This record gives sequence, structure tokens and C-alpha cells, in this order.
Amino acid sequence: KKRDRLYDLMRDAARHYHANLMSEKGKVARDYLKSRGIDQATITNFGLGYAIDSYDLPKFLKEKGYTQDEMNEAKVAYKSEKGNNMYDPQHERFIIPVLNNTNNVIAFCGRIIRPAKENEGKYYNSMESFIFHKSNELFGQHIIKKLRNINDIILVEGHMDVISLYQAGIQNAVASMGTALTSQQAHLIRKQGINKVYFMYDGDAAGQKGMLRGVDILRAEGLDVKVVILEDNLDPDEYIKKFGAQAMRDKIYATAIPMYEYKINNVLKGFNLKSPEERGKFAEAAINAIKDIPSLAQAEPLINIIEAKSGVTSSVLYDLLKKVMAGQEIKTPIVQAPKANDNFTKALRYVLYAAFGGVDGVHVKDEYSACIKTPNLSEIYDYFRMNPEVSLKDLEDMRESNPEADAILNEAKQISDSVASKYFKDSRKYVLLASLKESKDLLALQLTDDSLDTQTRGEVLMQINEINKQINDLKKDK
Repeated sequence: KKRDRLYDLMRDAARHYHANLMSEKGKVARDYLKSRGIDQATITNFGLGYAIDSYDLPKFLKEKGYTQDEMNEAKVAYKSEKGNNMYDPQHERFIIPVLNNTNNVIAFCGRIIRPAKENEGKYYNSMESFIFHKSNELFGQHIIKKLRNINDIILVEGHMDVISLYQAGIQNAVASMGTALTSQQAHLIRKQGINKVYFMYDGDAAGQKGMLRGVDILRAEGLDVKVVILEDNLDPDEYIKKFGAQAMRDKIYATAIPMYEYKINNVLKGFNLKSPEERGKFAEAAINAIKDIPSLAQAEPLINIIEAKSGVTSSVLYDLLKKVMAGQEIKTPIVQAPKANDNFTKALRYVLYAAFGGVDGVHVKDEYSACIKTPNLSEIYDYFRMNPEVSLKDLEDMRESNPEADAILNEAKQISDSVASKYFKDSRKYVLLASLKESKDLLALQLTDDSLDTQTRGEVLMQINEINKQINDLKKDK
């Protein structure tokens, strides 16, 4: 009986606020909503209203027969410090009613429409009451309940985000109303028969922190979670205003990433991947971030991401994941450059060793840019090209930040000084011949294109002839 009485009070308050907005006195609020791009259909669908002043609503509710205690219990009005008059804390704000999943008004959010005074917040949200517990509710759930055949929900932070998305034609959005996401709210989503959630909090640091915590809560409820990242600290409302409705839809459905990939990317921010030691620590932290993944099979694409970023092999990462899923402690893996199992990599590493003065009497003059395909080797070769006077000490200094430098020096130790010069000569020839052959094969592939015109075909043949000449010269040691 008490609950129903408060529901009646809140319904009457919402209707009064809405009538205020549509009245002559509400023009200032209507103009404000228009400036924010809110149209009449949205005003009607969300029952938006206006609190004219401090005493308008309490006066109206008193005339409707509600007592001061009931107003206070519903948290819509309070006794002033001076006297017994009741005042409305939402005064001079446009009003957003909050409805529960039974379509009853349970709270209000008010947004100030004039310049805020000192220490005055832009938004005023109803305090918790007998019928409103913030952690148990989602703004927009009454809209979701009316929709049919929806496959997913978009979870945002604020009331205006839901309203802006709705007006942009994206109606399947709910908001946690600025609070940290709770397990009760995640359960509410699950109760709607929804399996997938696109999680899109604000792009600022607070929003990202909230998402990082929230993804685990949603996952614990058995929901498939994808994360949408908004750049430049924008919130969804701002993003729509800046880029438009279609860009917002594309942002959600084309760029969202799986939650575990999001967690890996977040872990990545704390490490300097130029350092082998840091890459090992990143690998350990990333494995811990995905340890609650349901199965090893689902972990495969994530293991590939971690391997690409850390340099730790997938077999080691799988072993770490198995251990951490079993509750065992894991040690930080040691990151080293992969051992060269192919002759080309061995030869190229020795050429670079010679470039840094590692072989007496040898000066590297050939151009090797086209031969080098990995970032770490490119970094070493670029350093050599940009610094005329290099030495093995420079290569030593790179060991900590570049595992290839370590591999080059370790492999070079295995070549005795007595054969170093010949080993370089053979390595140089092997690398250059392999590179020339690759270029020749690519050109030959062009000749298989029937649409190639006569002039272009002739130019390609000339290039192939030139490469053949260079190959013959190399083989003759010219």
C-alpha cells in the first residue's frame, strides 16, 4: 500500500513537470532542449519535464492530497531550514523521469539550464528512497521492454546518452546512471533475454576505469561483452552531435572489440615494449587478465595477440595460461629473440654484425633495406645507416631494448676469427641472392597478368634482365 501510494505521487509529479515544460513558463526549458537537438517526439517518449521553481511541485502535490511526509519519503521535496515550507531540490532544471521495468516512475534526474552557480552541480539525481535503489535500476529499461526481437543492448553511463541514442534511431540503450555498474544491473540485462552487451562508457579516464571493472561483472552474468572506445574523452551524446547518427552506429557495431582484447590493450598501457624485460612482464599481466576465459580454445586469438606484442612464443603463453587457470603462480617469462632456424636470418644477422665492425677489414656497403622484414632488425639497420661511425659497443647498448641485437652478438660468437671474413662473404652473397630472387619472382608474377600493356610488359622484362645480370655477377663474386 505504501509503495503504490508513492508510485501515484511520482506519476503525478512527472505529469506536472511535463505540463510545466509544455506551458508558457516552460519555453526557456524547451528552448534549451531544442539547442541540444532534442525534438518533441523524444520529449514525449521520455516524458521530459521542467521544475519551474522551488515551491511549484510541493504546492501542486499538496493540492493533490499528498502529505509532507510522503513527499519527503519519495525524495521529491524537503522541509526548508527556515519554517515548514517544502521545497523542490530540482528547481530550475529540465526533468528526466526514471521508470522501472513495471513502467512506474521511481526517481528524477534534473539538469540545470542556466549557468551554474558556484558549487552547484549541473545534474541533480533523486536520492534513494523506499521505491528507488539506484544499484538495482537501469535508465531506459522501460523502453527496452517495449522492443521486440532485439539481440543486444548498448550500456552507457548517463541519461542523456540514452536519450540521444534513442533519437538517433538506436533505441536499445540503457544507462547505469553514472554509478559504478552493479551485479544487480547486469542481472536486469540478462532478465531481458539479452545475450550480448555493447559496453560504451565515456571516453575519459573515469569512464574507462568504470568499463574495466564493469566487463567482469557483465561476464559473470554470462553475457557476451564487446567494448566500444570513444576517442577524445567524448561521451555518446557528444559523439552523436559531432559525427552524426550513422557514425555512432558504425562506431558501435563495426569497431567494438571483445572484452578480453580490451583488457589486454588496457594492460599494455603500463609497459614499455622496447624492453625485453618489460615485454615479459606484459605477457604475465596479459595472461592474468584473461585467466577467467571459459576455455583454451577461445583463448587462441588472444594468445596470438599477446605473442605478437610481447615476443613470447604461443607455447609458453599456453603453458602460463593453463597454470594460472589452475590457480598456480606463474613466473615472468624471459623474452629473447627467436633462434634463427633458417639460413637467411642467420646470414642477415651476421651481415649486420659486420656492419657494426664485428669482422676485421670488412666494410658493409650494399643496400639491405629490401631484405629486412622485421621491426627489430630494421631498427638495427637504420641505426647503422644513420650513424657513420658505429661499433660493437653500439650493438651492445641495444641489447636491453632490442632482442635481435642480443641474438646477433650471441650467434657471432660461434664464428671463429679465422673464418669470419669468408663467413661474411658467404652471408652477404646468400642474403643478396635471396633478395634478388624474391624481386625477380614478383616481377615474373606481373607478366602473368593478361591485361598488362606492351610498354609496361617491356619495362618489366628489362628489370628482370637487370636482376639476372646482378645475380650472375654475385655468383661470379664480382
